[in-house]
Amino acid sequence: MDKGDFIKVLKDFRKDISDLEKTCKKVTGKQVQSKKLLDGLEALATRWFDQLEPTLRATFHSDEETLNKYREPFGKTLELSGGKPSKRVILTILESILRSYHSDILVPIQKHQAIISKFPSLDTVISHAAGLEIDYLTEAIECARLGKRRAAIILGWCAAVNRLHLYFEKEGFSKFNQASVNMANLKTGRYRRFNKKFDIQNLSDLRMTVFDGDLLWTLEFLGVIDGNQHERLEICFTMRNTCAHPGEATITDENLLSFFSDIDTLVFANSSFGLSANQHETANP
Repeated sequence: MDKGDFIKVLKDFRKDISDLEKTCKKVTGKQVQSKKLLDGLEALATRWFDQLEPTLRATFHSDEETLNKYREPFGKTLELSGGKPSKRVILTILESILRSYHSDILVPIQKHQAIISKFPSLDTVISHAAGLEIDYLTEAIECARLGKRRAAIILGWCAAVNRLHLYFEKEGFSKFNQASVNMANLKTGRYRRFNKKFDIQNLSDLRMTVFDGDLLWTLEFLGVIDGNQHERLEICFTMRNTCAHPGEATITDENLLSFFSDIDTLVFANSSFGLSANQHETANP
């Protein structure tokens, strides 16, 4: 839903809450017994759960703490609308919602810039991909557009690592093996902590045996990427690990866009990782 249209929906919803509150105040007894008023309360709470909360979460990425804050009173309203609730209780619920609705719900949406709502920039990544990478990146962008940032980053990294694997397939696995031996034999300098000696025979062996971090170290040692590029890709890899394991670290829109910008610039659009003619034919039958 367009930002402007949704702001109008939110404002109309706030007015409906206010109107119900005013109607409830006019109730003369201690209980709300009017079917019209009870139906209105039920419809209000149902709209929150069916329309507003899903849009706030999926399109505008409202934080769960805020959504949970409103889930309880609207849930209670839905529950009470099925009986003859206390007028005082209903008023307390409606007043509590109205008290913070503007600052909690409306203002954040008004400020929202929808940085990744359509992701026009991410289509560029696909234009630099081939074969299996296109499948992964297409699915990654679909996840991003749905607000599934973690899934998008995991799939994007899969595509990037595939290209790094294909680089060694093109150059020959003996080059990778010898680089690992040379690094493991060093006792000083930047590579002194690298202690693995590989004997990779084919692409499947590389994919199943070598950790992504070791792949990046080998690429730097060979001069395919420099130290700064390595560190940037290491950040992308760390972000992928953050997304793939439970934890409190959140992924923001900016994190997501930075991730895809880096894997596009440093991997897919990097001439060092260009595919051979044979690989292009295999990737795009």
